Amino acid sequence: MNSMKSLVAAGFAAAALVAAPAAHSAPFWGETVNYTYYFPTSGNTYGYSDNGNVVVGAGVEVANMVDNVASMDISDTNIRVDFRADSSFVGSAFNGWVLTDVLSSIDAFTSVTIDAITNMAGFSSSNISFDADHIRVNWQGLSFNRDTVVSLTVSSGSKIPEPSALILMGLGLLGAAGVARLRRRG
Repeated sequence: MNSMKSLVAAGFAAAALVAAPAAHSAPFWGETVNYTYYFPTSGNTYGYSDNGNVVVGAGVEVANMVDNVASMDISDTNIRVDFRADSSFVGSAFNGWVLTDVLSSIDAFTSVTIDAITNMAGFSSSNISFDADHIRVNWQGLSFNRDTVVSLTVSSGSKIPEPSALILMGLGLLGAAGVARLRRRG
């Protein structure tokens, strides 16, 4: 009877491992990034924003993105900008922000995609650029209102590994328990 309980327990353990969630990327959570707003070029820091280093965690990381018209909340894989005013960005060489991995602790950014919730008219992938350690968004010439949201999903080169070795070990133990049970019968 004990071997049957062991077999059932091993089966449940193996099933739990197989049903474990797939790997996911979480580049930002707990990391330090630098937020800087630039205008009228990418070489001119704009003073009317919360420029500086922030640690990504619960809540809004940048309360004043620029001129107190929007805030930025960064989560594990997302950058969400919520606007709270009606206006537009002046057309210039660069009118936007840069997030930088200042401590080189985040694996290289591999993609930045626009989420379906984004409703800023005219905003497209051409407004976004990135490299291994920087994400840039150029708002030049775009308009917004109090209901405007921009949401970006960010992926990095590293994945949190799926426990495949544990799955194999669990299946091996399950097989060994089955063989032991068959030997006792025969």
